[in-house]
Amino acid sequence: MSPDVPTPAARHPSTLVLALGASVATAGAIAYHRALLYFFSQDDFASLARAAGMLPRLQGPWRYLGNQAIFDVLRPVAGLHPMPYHLASLAAHLACSTLLFALLARRLSAPAALVGGIFFAVHPALFTAVYWISVIADSLALIFALGALGLLDREDRWRWLAVPLFALSLLSKESTLLLPAAAVAYHWGRRQGHSGADRPSAPLDPVIIILGATSAIYLAYFVMSAYSTYFVPARAFTPGAGSESAAYGVGIGSHLWQNFLSYAGWTVNFLLPTVQSFSDAVDPNVFGWGAGLVALWFLGLASRTLRDRGWLVAGAFYLCFLLPVLPLRHHTYHYYLYAPLAGAAWLVAAAADAGGAWLTRPQRSPARISRGHVGRRAATVGRRAAGNDAAAWLGLGVLVLLLTLNGALLVHKIETYPFTLPGLRADPTIDRARIAQNVIEDLRRAALPAGVRLLFWSEARAAAGVSNGDAPGETYWERNVRNALLGGLALRVMLPQVKSVEFVRSLQPTGNSALYVIYQIDGHLTVARPADLDSLRRANSSSP
Repeated sequence: MSPDVPTPAARHPSTLVLALGASVATAGAIAYHRALLYFFSQDDFASLARAAGMLPRLQGPWRYLGNQAIFDVLRPVAGLHPMPYHLASLAAHLACSTLLFALLARRLSAPAALVGGIFFAVHPALFTAVYWISVIADSLALIFALGALGLLDREDRWRWLAVPLFALSLLSKESTLLLPAAAVAYHWGRRQGHSGADRPSAPLDPVIIILGATSAIYLAYFVMSAYSTYFVPARAFTPGAGSESAAYGVGIGSHLWQNFLSYAGWTVNFLLPTVQSFSDAVDPNVFGWGAGLVALWFLGLASRTLRDRGWLVAGAFYLCFLLPVLPLRHHTYHYYLYAPLAGAAWLVAAAADAGGAWLTRPQRSPARISRGHVGRRAATVGRRAAGNDAAAWLGLGVLVLLLTLNGALLVHKIETYPFTLPGLRADPTIDRARIAQNVIEDLRRAALPAGVRLLFWSEARAAAGVSNGDAPGETYWERNVRNALLGGLALRVMLPQVKSVEFVRSLQPTGNSALYVIYQIDGHLTVARPADLDSLRRANSSSP
């Protein structure tokens, strides 16, 4: 074991750990606090509808905690106000970041754990996980997974609480399915200790055995029930029936390495000057970054200093949490990095710890030194050590500030980046939250009668030269608004007086049974009463 191996966590001053943990949470809040200003988006309305009994509740264990129970708890308290839900999502992310810091501080120096915690807390790849309430499932899954791993450090019966915590993690989201494999690596790294020699091999940990059994049981349930129910139509869930072409189809092919290099590239390409795209798709532009991360990790294995700080275990963490999403053929999303980034944060912390130890290492004294120079030499060494410590803390402060500033600026850029036309945003979560808010606020001002039927018709059709009565395929702009309203479910959730919603492609007489909603691509609208319909039809028919 290297002589500069970090001090065990038990020796860190508790006040220092608390202060640095608060710093991690503060950095995450600085980067992501504007999420509190946004409306509900897309699947949020389905979860609200399930909590209100408008849609069937989730019955099985699939994401029950992340997609059902959390909304059951919040809806009686927050009603239909989005800010408390966003606050819960942000709080879950900050709690996850702080818990990760605490876990790292058990293996590394507190300042190095701070760097790793902040790297995770402000990483822009997690944008959707914080800004989209429905993705709170990812945060909850990792919180419980980190809690389970932390309990493995104990030597008493409390270690068994890791099992129910892992079960709660799986009930949040299946992304932590391979946590038992990560636990094996974590337990192996723990047995290396800080004593300067490896401990003798111990029998396989019974807690980890039960964790593995829990994972196997959930995997069997997921394959037999959840996957065919929520991801792939039942008729396609048979060999040769085209299940791979389904939205969440899985398989073996070139997409495995393309997905891996995209995720690895997004992990290390997080700097404001270098990030050029935020699209959730396989990203060849970052393949070089991804290959660089792989090469760097293998090079790091040659360093005893990095291995002593968990370099191998951190890489295992990253891979274990990334493997479940690599087989997906059609989904490569930034926020799928939520759990894997915990492993990447450990790599960053290990590198920071090794660098800090090198900067503050004491200077070796000469083999022989005259008695008259002993006092002066000791004073010089003391001043030099103090200077090294001061320089290290100054460097740490600068690094933390730069990471936080970079994260905050990139998050703001993703949030505000325009899309094609004024008023729209490139990020779909932000864009559709803004559209849904515009629609609902305008409809509230229209004072709709109880039991009303709403027929949505888009002015974008006329702008595109589509005359009344013509019904070509749905335009992107119409589909974007329809998706923002989840096919109209959002209106039934937010506006109790709305009986039904339909998206139509032509203006036809309806008598007094319905109202037309003439909407723009950004969601702003006007409500057409039956008496207004003839003039609207004439105007549309005369459009070029």
